[in-house]
Amino acid sequence: MSHSEDQLRQLLGQADQLGYGDSKDALLEQILRHAEAGAHDRLAFETRMRLVEAYTLGMRPAKLFVPFARCLADYDHDPAAYEPWVTHSLRWYFKYAVNALTDFPEVPAEKALAALDQMERRYRVEGQSPHAVYACRHRVAAHIGDHAAAEHWFEKWCTAPRDENSDCAGCDPSNKTVYLAEQGRDAEAVALAAPVLQGELNCQEQPQHILTTLLLPYLRIGQFDQARSAHRRAYRVLRTRPQSLDDIGAHLEFCALSGNQARGLELLTRHLGWVDRAPNPFAAMRFAGSAALLLRTVVEAGHGTVLVGRPAHADRPATEPTARELHEQLATQALGIAARFDRRNGTEHQTTLVRAVLDREPIVDRLPLAAVAQLPEPPNPAPPASEPETGGLTDAELVERAESALHRCEFATAETLVRQLGTPSDPLFAARATVLRAQLQPDPALSEAGFRRAAEEFAAAGDENGRHANLGRLGVCLCERGATEDGLALLRAAHDHLTRHADLGERVRGALRLADGLFLAERLEQMWPVLDEAAVTAATSGDPVLIGDVAQRRMSPPIGNPEALTEATRAAELALSAFRQADIPLQVAYAAHRLAELHRAGRDADAALAAADQALAALPAGAPAELRVAVHGLRGGLLNQCGRAAEAVGDLLTAVTVGVREDIAEVPLHQWDLAVSYRAIGQLLDAADLAEEAIDGLIAIDRDAAAQRCRYLLADLHRDMREDDQALAVYEQIIEFERATGDLDAEARALTEIADLLEALDRDELAAGRYREAGETSERAGNIARLVYCRYSEALSLRWTGAFDEALTVLDEAEQALRELAATDPDPDLLAWHRARLSHNTSRILFDAGRAAEAVRYAADAAAGYRALRATRNAARAELVHGRILLELGHPDRAVEVLGRALAETEADDPVRDILSDALAAARERTQ
Repeated sequence: MSHSEDQLRQLLGQADQLGYGDSKDALLEQILRHAEAGAHDRLAFETRMRLVEAYTLGMRPAKLFVPFARCLADYDHDPAAYEPWVTHSLRWYFKYAVNALTDFPEVPAEKALAALDQMERRYRVEGQSPHAVYACRHRVAAHIGDHAAAEHWFEKWCTAPRDENSDCAGCDPSNKTVYLAEQGRDAEAVALAAPVLQGELNCQEQPQHILTTLLLPYLRIGQFDQARSAHRRAYRVLRTRPQSLDDIGAHLEFCALSGNQARGLELLTRHLGWVDRAPNPFAAMRFAGSAALLLRTVVEAGHGTVLVGRPAHADRPATEPTARELHEQLATQALGIAARFDRRNGTEHQTTLVRAVLDREPIVDRLPLAAVAQLPEPPNPAPPASEPETGGLTDAELVERAESALHRCEFATAETLVRQLGTPSDPLFAARATVLRAQLQPDPALSEAGFRRAAEEFAAAGDENGRHANLGRLGVCLCERGATEDGLALLRAAHDHLTRHADLGERVRGALRLADGLFLAERLEQMWPVLDEAAVTAATSGDPVLIGDVAQRRMSPPIGNPEALTEATRAAELALSAFRQADIPLQVAYAAHRLAELHRAGRDADAALAAADQALAALPAGAPAELRVAVHGLRGGLLNQCGRAAEAVGDLLTAVTVGVREDIAEVPLHQWDLAVSYRAIGQLLDAADLAEEAIDGLIAIDRDAAAQRCRYLLADLHRDMREDDQALAVYEQIIEFERATGDLDAEARALTEIADLLEALDRDELAAGRYREAGETSERAGNIARLVYCRYSEALSLRWTGAFDEALTVLDEAEQALRELAATDPDPDLLAWHRARLSHNTSRILFDAGRAAEAVRYAADAAAGYRALRATRNAARAELVHGRILLELGHPDRAVEVLGRALAETEADDPVRDILSDALAAARERTQ
C-alpha cells in the first residue's frame, strides 16, 4: 500500500510523540521505507535524521551509522538545499557516534573511530573550532586507557576556543572535571567547577552532573560541607531520572566512602530495579560496581545478612538476597560488562577501573548528611541519677518522703525511695506503700491490681477514707481500659463518701478523680459541674497544689467556643500562678505550655510566645521527653509565626532531635515547622528534605490534612530551587488528595497553581488544558473569581500555541464569567482587578492576532485599571503593550507619551524598565 507524503508526515508527527525505544524505531523505519519507495527524498532525509537520534537515545546505537552516513551524503550533494539547523545537527551527530563507542560495547570500534576522523576533517573544512573534536578524542583515549593520548587531547581541548558545536557551558567543564577527578587532581576539579556552580545554568543535566562528579574530590580534600551539599542537591534531581543511572551509582559510592551505609542501602533499594533497564551498558556497569562497593562496606560493618529486595526482571523472579549475596551478583555483573568493553577495545582498562572501585576504602568514618543529624546533644538532658539520702530512715519515713516527692512530681526520687521500702509494720503505712508502688507501676494491669490491693489493706486497717480513695484510683484505671460503667460506679461512690467524710484535700482529689473518669468516658457535660465544685473546695483550702490541679483540668475548652477559650485561658493562668507558688517546676512548665497553646488559638502570638518562654524556663532537668518536645516545638512554631525564623531553628531542631530519638509521634509536625524556618533563612535543601519526611510522617499518624498543607510547602520549595518537574509531581499529589476528599475549591486551587507553573515553564498547551480544567472545577465549586482568572489565563496560553481563534473564544467566556462575578460579588477592587487583567490579556491576544485597531482600547483600559488599583508594575506592562500597538497603528507621538509616562512611574529594580526604555527610544525615532 502506497502512502502520500501528507500521510507519512502525519505518521512522522505521531513518531515524534513516542518515547525512545522499539516502538518509535519501528514506526520511523516504516516511514522511511514508504518515503524511499515513494521518492519523497526530503521526507526520507528528515526521517533518517530522526532515526540517528532515536537509535542513540533508544539503546540501539550500533544502527545509527547507516542512516547517519546517508544523511551526510545527501547533505554533501547539495548543502545549500538544507536549513542551518541541519548543518549544526549533523555536526552534533558525530558526537553521538563517539558516545556510542564509550557507552555500548557492541558498537564496532572501527566505525566510531572512522566517524571521529571524518568529524575532524569536516570541522576543519567548514572552519569550525576543533574544540568538540578534541573533547571526543580525549574521551575515546580515556575510555580505552591510553593515558598519554588522553592527557594530550585534554590539554588541546582545554586550550581550543569554544563554539556552537561545544557542549554547553555547564556540561563542557563538567566533562573535564570527570577526567580530573579520575586522575586524583581534586583541587583542579573543584577550581574548574567553581565558576560553573556560581553561574546560571539552563541545561537539564546541570548542576546535578557536575556536583556528582565533585563528590569524591570534595571528600578527599576535606571540603565536607560542600560534599554533603553536593550529594543532597544532586540526588534530589537524579532520583527521578533513570537515564542518570551512572550518576546515581556515584552517589552509592559516595555513601560507601563517607560512612553512610544506611543512606546508601536506602538509595540502592530504591533504584536497584533500574539497573535491569539501564540506558546503556556503561551506566549499568558504573551502577553495579558502585553498588557492589557499598554492599562490601555493609558486609564489613557486620551486616552481611541484611536482606535487600531485588525486583523481578524478565525470567528472574523477585528475590531478597542478603547484602553478601547481592554484592557478589553485582560485582560479577560489573566485571562482566567491563570485560565486554575490553574485548572490543583490546585493553584491560575498564576491568581495572571496576576493580579499583570494588576495592576502595572509606575516606571518612562518618559524614552526617542531614541538618538534624548535625545537632549536638540538645539542652536539658536528664541528669545523672543521684540517690537521695536515706541512711537511717524508717519505712514510715521513706513512705512520707516518697509521697512528698510524688506530690512535687519528682518521679525519679519517688521511685528511688520506693525501691528501698520494705514492708512497714504499721498497717496504714503498709497500705500507703502499696499505693505508692501502684502509682509508679508502668504496667496498667499491675497498677490496677495494686490499687485493688491497697483498698483492701486500708479496709483491714479501718481507714474507710483510704479505702474509697483507692477505689477511686481503681475506677480511673477501669475507665482507661474502657470499663467505663464499672469505673464510674466506683468513682461516684468514692466521691460521695469523701465529700461527706474526708478533709478538704481528699475531697478535692476525689472530685478530680471523678472528673478524670468522666473525661475518659467522654461525658464532658457531667465533668464540668464536678470541676466547679472542686474549684470552690480547693479555693477554700488555700492549697496552691489543689488549686493548680483543678485549674489544670479546666484548660481544655470545647472546640469553636470563644467564651470557653477565654475561660480555659484564665484557668491556665491560674494553674501557672498556683504551681509557681507551690514551686513545682514541672507543673509550671505544663501549665505555661498549655497557656501558650491557648493564646495561639486566640491568635495572640506575642502572648503565646511569652508563655512558651515561661514554659522553657521552667523545664526541670530530666523533664519527660514528650514535654520537652512539645515546649521546644511550640516555641519554634511561634517564633516562625512572629517572623523570627532564624531564632526558631534551635528550638525546632531540639524538638525534632529529641522526638526522633524518643520515637514521639508529633515529630512530623515539628519537622514541618523546621522546614518553614529553613525556607525563610534560605536553607532550601534542608527545608525540602524535612518537608518530605514530614509529609510521610504526618500520613503515618493520620494527619492527612496537615500533610496536604505541607505538600504545598514542598511544591513551593521545589519552585524556589527550580526543580520544576518535582514541583509538578507534588501538585499532582495535591490534586489527587483534594479529589479524594471532594473539596472542589481546594482541587481548583491546586489545578490553578499547576497551570500557573506550566505557563511559567512555557509549556503552553499543557497550561491551557490545566486552566480549562481548573476553571470548570472552580465553576462547580461556585468560585466565580477563580473561574474568571482561569479563563483569561487559558486564553493567553492558547495564544502562545498559535491558536488565536480558540483564544478569542475563551476570552468571550472570561467576559461572561466576569459579568456573572459582578452580579454576585460586589467587591469593587476584586472586580477592577479582574477587569484590568482581562483587558490586558485581550489586548495582547488581539495585537498578536493582527487586530491592533481592536486591541488598543483594551490596552488603555488595562493600564488605567491597574493605575486605579495602584498596581504600578502591572500598569507598566500594560502600557508597554499599549505603546507598541500605537506604533503599529502609526501614532508614534502618542506612543512616546504612553511609554514615557510608564517609564517615569516604573521603579528602578523593575526588569521591565529596560524594555520600556528601548521601546521609548524606538518610538522617538519614529517621530523624527
